Amino acid sequence: MALHFELVTPAKLVRSENVHMVVVPGAEGEFGVLEGHAPFMSTIRDGAVQVYKTEGAA
Repeated sequence: MALHFELVTPAKLVRSENVHMVVVPGAEGEFGVLEGHAPFMSTIRDGAVQVYKTEGAA
């Protein structure tokens, strides 16, 4: 199974696809999200969002 990932700005939907994992630059450090992750909200900082379409491949 896959995680459904959407990257949204106030103006538009930038990206919407099924992925293996997403790594996000959080205010307190990077964090990864996999399928089945508990819902949560976090403050993020400027930086690259890494999207892994399959296990081990960005």
